[in-house]
Amino acid sequence: YKDTQRLKEGEASYQEALALFWEFAKANPQVSSYVAATLSNLGVLYHSTQRFKDGEVSYREALTIYRDLAKANPKIYSSRVAMTLNNLGALYHKTQRMKEGEASYQEALTIFRDLAKTNPQAYSKDVARTLNNLGTLYYSTQRFKEGEASYQEALTTYRDLAKANPQAYLSYVAMTLNNLSLLYSNTQRFKEGEASYQEALTTYR
Repeated sequence: YKDTQRLKEGEASYQEALALFWEFAKANPQVSSYVAATLSNLGVLYHSTQRFKDGEVSYREALTIYRDLAKANPKIYSSRVAMTLNNLGALYHKTQRMKEGEASYQEALTIFRDLAKTNPQAYSKDVARTLNNLGTLYYSTQRFKEGEASYQEALTTYRDLAKANPQAYLSYVAMTLNNLSLLYSNTQRFKEGEASYQEALTTYR
C-alpha cells in the first residue's frame, strides 16, 4: 500500500499488525522485536507523508524497544538501534531540529563503527551512509569543515566498497562526489568543485 501511495490503507494495516503484535508480546516478550519493526514502518510512512509528530512518536517508541532488546542481544539488535537513530536523525533534520538530528546521527555512527570493526562487509555501507547524512546536516548548517570531513570519509568508504562491488556502490561514490561538489561550490573552492563534479559525471556515465 505504501509503495502504491495507498497510504490510508497502509496505515490501517500497520496499525492492525501493531495491535496484534502488542497482544502477542504480552505472553512472549521476544515478539517485541516485531512491535518495534512495525513501529519503524509506521514512522517511515508518517515521515513520508509529512506527519512528523506521529513519525517521531513511532520512531522513538521503536528505539526504546530496540535498546532494551540490544541489552540482552547486542549482536542482533544494535544495528536496529542505529538504523532507527538514523531515521530519527533524518526526521529531525527535515524539521530543522539540527541539534537533535546531529546527536542521533552521531550515536548511530558510533554503533555502526563498532559493528564494522568485526564485520566490515555488513556494516561499512551503514557507516558511509550515516557519514553522508551528517555531512548534509553540517552543510545545511554552514559547518563546512565538518561537512567536508564527513563527506570525505564517506567517499573513502564507498570507494573501498566499490572496488569489490562496483555495481552496487559506484552510484554512491558519484552521489558523495556530487555532495562534495556542492559544498566546494558554496565555499568558493571552484577548482575542487569542478574536479568532483567531473569525476561524479564520469562515474555516472
